[in-house]
Amino acid sequence: MATKNIRIVGYLPPQYHEKLREYMKEQSITESTALVKIIKQFFDGTLSANVPQVTSDKDDAVVSLEADMARIKHRLMVLEEEVASIKQRRGGKSQTYPFPRSPVKLLSQTEEQLSTRLGVMPSEIQEAVEKGEDYFKDWSKRRDPALRAWQKRGNLFHPLSD
Repeated sequence: MATKNIRIVGYLPPQYHEKLREYMKEQSITESTALVKIIKQFFDGTLSANVPQVTSDKDDAVVSLEADMARIKHRLMVLEEEVASIKQRRGGKSQTYPFPRSPVKLLSQTEEQLSTRLGVMPSEIQEAVEKGEDYFKDWSKRRDPALRAWQKRGNLFHPLSD
């Protein structure tokens, strides 16, 4: 069979070869046609209804990285609060810590950000808010790494002064 197309040779890991075979069978196409469709979709960014998306591995990796980032942010907040607490006990003087002299100022947070800080699911925050303002203040203070109470105003949560 004469063709103007260029021949390529490659090696696939067994799990991807199996997926390629399944795709070929579903679409009733040859290996060459399947590879051309997949490569075309990759380079052109076109997604035909017939081309299966192979994003679950990527999605899992992104979800995992986001969870790791949330844990790191939470740990960083705890460390910042601890440093501020140590400085406050020393009367604001910091000879061993090269951090700014002003205490850490907490910013207003979204429900998702606060859930990360408190180590709970966003739905748990919503349930606590529904039980009333005083309940939410006590509830959030018990879960906050710096024992800070929070208050909901509008769509944001604001830290309350000690």
